[in-house]
Amino acid sequence: MFFFSVAIPGILAARPKRNPGKGRVGEKKAYAGMTAEQSSDAQEKGSGVSSFEEDAGALSMLYEQFRRPIHSYIYRLLGNQEDADDVTQEVFVRACVSWNSLYERDKLSAWLYRIATNLCVDMLRRRKRISWWPLTYHSPGDERFEDGASDDGSSLLSDNGGIPEIAEREHIRHALAHMPEEYAVALVLSAAQGVPYQEIAAIVGISPNAAATRISRAKRMFAEQYRLLSKEGVEKQENWR
Repeated sequence: MFFFSVAIPGILAARPKRNPGKGRVGEKKAYAGMTAEQSSDAQEKGSGVSSFEEDAGALSMLYEQFRRPIHSYIYRLLGNQEDADDVTQEVFVRACVSWNSLYERDKLSAWLYRIATNLCVDMLRRRKRISWWPLTYHSPGDERFEDGASDDGSSLLSDNGGIPEIAEREHIRHALAHMPEEYAVALVLSAAQGVPYQEIAAIVGISPNAAATRISRAKRMFAEQYRLLSKEGVEKQENWR
């Protein structure tokens, strides 16, 4: 996956040529890693730097800034290192090809997560299964789980880098696999990646209120599935499907 930085010039050269007359009126492109003022100054001064070189530099900065969180998100959804590497690479190739159409720097993160989400959902649908890994685990005996605590299931999910045991991992994977894809994506973005609900709304194309509702429902779905699996076992649940 790490070839992208050196491949940027070739990808840019292969893109359709930009049409100067099709930019948005009154808007200037903002480049990753620059403030709006720095980006504006760089464009207005010209300073002998070609547009091609500006794009290549901006995309290199974009890659360095976002490749780790994007790869982490994809890996959690796909559960396979090789697939995560390939999809991460494809995310940034598509970003490179579509770079001319992006004018708002403050939406870069949502833009990349949206590309990643679409690619992951396509792959999951082709697989016809979901393999979720790794999400850390709290045992049903945890005081946060008992007596109705954390009814939304948030106590079951965290992102501290721990690796659950095989049986625990299976419970987590199967609980999430029973959820509709749109709720599972929202849950991983929120609980595992820490993405704000406003940005999740932009990523999946719904309103902020709808995103907040979806996250809340997703947490309850996960908690319900996890409790059921903890009582009945993964094998029995699989036989019901």
